[in-house]
Amino acid sequence: MADPWKKCTACKNPIPFNATHWVCSVSTCTRRVTDYVFCTVPCWDSHVAELRHRDAWAVEKRAPSKDAWDREQADNPAPAPAPKPVAAPAAPVVRRVVGSEGSGAVSAP
Repeated sequence: MADPWKKCTACKNPIPFNATHWVCSVSTCTRRVTDYVFCTVPCWDSHVAELRHRDAWAVEKRAPSKDAWDREQADNPAPAPAPKPVAAPAAPVVRRVVGSEGSGAVSAP
């Protein structure tokens, strides 16, 4: 399988375009940030046990076609990553060698 649509959230098996898959009925699982998709109902069931949903069911869906997915990605581009903060130059670290008296220990710069 050269180009899957997504990977199963539980087992990481590929979910091809136009394939049947399952999503969780709980609203927090269907947000764009989480975007949980499952290749089988047992994979969905393992997710329910892990997140301890009180009342949930698997909703059967169909993955988009490759063309539809490409159009959706073009219409909703991923946000640009936030710029990394520039760190201030670090002050030189002063280390001292500590030893017993008379051992000849000296301070290091």
